[in-house]
Amino acid sequence: MTVSETRADDLHARIRQLGFQNRHHYLEVALGRNRGLVSTAEQERLLDARIAIPGLGGVGGSHLITLTRMGFGGFRLAEFDHFEPANVNRQYGARIEHFERPKLDAMVAEARQINPYLDLTLFPEGVSEQNVSAFLEGADIVVDGIDFFAFDVRRLIFNRAREMGIPVVTAGPVGFSTAMLVFMPDQGMTFDEYFDIRDDMPLEEKLLAFLIGLAPRAAQRDYIDPSRIDLYAQQGPSVAAACQLCASVAATEAVRIVLKRPGVRPAPAYFQYDPLVRKFHRGRLRAGNRHPWQRFKLRRLKSRWLNGKGPLRAAWKAAPLIQSRPRTLIPAVRDYILQAAVHAPSGDNCQPWEFHVDRGQVTLSMRPEVDHSLFNVGQYATLIACGAAIENMGLAASRYGFENRVDYFPRSADPLQVADIHFQANGKKEDPLQRFIPERHTNRSAYAEQAIPPATLEGLQTQVQSYADVELELIEDRERRQEIAQLVWEADRIRLENRRLHAHFMHMVRFSAADALSQRDGLPLDNLEAGKGGNVFLRMTRPWSVMNLCNQLGASRLIARISYNAIVRTSAVGLVRCANISPQSFLDGGRALQRIWLAATRAGLDFQPMTAITLFRLRWQLGAQDDFPRHQRECLERIWPLYDELLGNARAPEQGHVMLFRIGYGRRAACRTLRRPLETFLR
Repeated sequence: MTVSETRADDLHARIRQLGFQNRHHYLEVALGRNRGLVSTAEQERLLDARIAIPGLGGVGGSHLITLTRMGFGGFRLAEFDHFEPANVNRQYGARIEHFERPKLDAMVAEARQINPYLDLTLFPEGVSEQNVSAFLEGADIVVDGIDFFAFDVRRLIFNRAREMGIPVVTAGPVGFSTAMLVFMPDQGMTFDEYFDIRDDMPLEEKLLAFLIGLAPRAAQRDYIDPSRIDLYAQQGPSVAAACQLCASVAATEAVRIVLKRPGVRPAPAYFQYDPLVRKFHRGRLRAGNRHPWQRFKLRRLKSRWLNGKGPLRAAWKAAPLIQSRPRTLIPAVRDYILQAAVHAPSGDNCQPWEFHVDRGQVTLSMRPEVDHSLFNVGQYATLIACGAAIENMGLAASRYGFENRVDYFPRSADPLQVADIHFQANGKKEDPLQRFIPERHTNRSAYAEQAIPPATLEGLQTQVQSYADVELELIEDRERRQEIAQLVWEADRIRLENRRLHAHFMHMVRFSAADALSQRDGLPLDNLEAGKGGNVFLRMTRPWSVMNLCNQLGASRLIARISYNAIVRTSAVGLVRCANISPQSFLDGGRALQRIWLAATRAGLDFQPMTAITLFRLRWQLGAQDDFPRHQRECLERIWPLYDELLGNARAPEQGHVMLFRIGYGRRAACRTLRRPLETFLR
């Protein structure tokens, strides 16, 4: 007798203890509330039916439980995987007690707690070419529970089921929605016909074809973040609400088919319901993915996702799971800390740092050769970036109970060495900001003029308290912001009319997805939020001769107006000041700035640095203004008195200004910046 059978016998005994005489007596009561929706005879037919469910993860587990409660009495179940914490957000059986337990065993136990008399045939090795016929043998219907990315197994099952005369229902979680298709053995299109699948197609193209065929109207397209979908790593977003919707519609369709109720609409009919956007789509996709509009969508997706190997996204490896907090800086924790450092912001995303690791210490050094911009006067922009990287390291270390001690410029003989960061295990409490390191990004879209709650602004102010010589000023007053916007307009116009700054900017723009993915630094074109017309203009003005001509026709004044509007039409403007213009002070300023930025991310605020004006001012403080042409120097000298009046501190005129920025509520950023692999930063 198997363990499963032993547990079933224990449950049968428990049923008898409760006063139920037999199986029929228990099920009559347990399923009694189904009456009125199904007759007694129909309930018996459901109990006699056999449902094949390949996969017991996000939707498959919910299918099993929902169908069991609906009164289906027999299942053929296939699953080879184990439960883990990453399954918790969507999979029925993902509970702490089931971690590292086979999903099949756990879900059988869950289903038997509902109906201990289930007739189960189990396939713990999963489904393959060798056993697919055995898995489907005797099934009345297949309810698809296969992972989205396991396309070849799904295709195998669907095609073999048709050969064996078995209907298949697939309901896929797409965003917050469910999208359902039904494939009948004697009517409608086959799986390969509907999705237009060929043997010679690469897997990634098959997955895209499956996606656009599953939800042709794509109700979810406006809210899913495509940067979170990785066809190559086979990962994508999924939530429990959608998985439960899938189970509801699939179970209902299974009842319809098994009880031969009218209304079955096989492919090419499709169905999608999205409760988030409150849209319901259904129709017939004549010719399936061979339809001209579907072919156009597939070509577009292939161009955007496959030619550049997927949507642009900065790779972020999840924090390693460690049974107990380590006492030393083990490699897995060290790499997580360094990954956090690499995800700090830097000027034009130049990533100007390198790291040397020696036991429990990391030495952070500058790489001045990667940023020759006129903005990076005296490598101060790099110092701000290094400060942000140091802060990220400390935050990431706190996840594992490490305290970090930072020594600035530890070796006078090597001015490029910015800091030694020492990590010591002392049970430090995790800083909640560390979870937002991979989420932090620049958003250059238009913001709404929406007031930020006072408590949120106060929370941003508290982030500088760890740095006594750093202060944050937040400016909500619209009239004052208009005056600041005029200063920003002047600075941005100069930036556009400066040949050196133009050359550096164009050097850092990645004009194609392929370039962005091969170099993994700089600014992807879509990250600039210029729109289609703006992208054409940027491509056209890459040569200075063209840009200079456009400036003479007024382009610089017009484009700088975008920055003016960005300051005026936002919720607030912030300025981070530090004690003075020493390198140490700007490192502290960069650390505080990163905390502010992460706190803004945590609060759901969008953030955009407006760096030209503050870095131009710093150049004047350092006496390096001669790098500007004479007419630009004269223009800047005219605006400094107004700048000091609006943004200076009369009590501390020696202060350094780390960064001016705007915060507010924008639309989702069209594209994020990338990061180079960690190993490229290690000495």
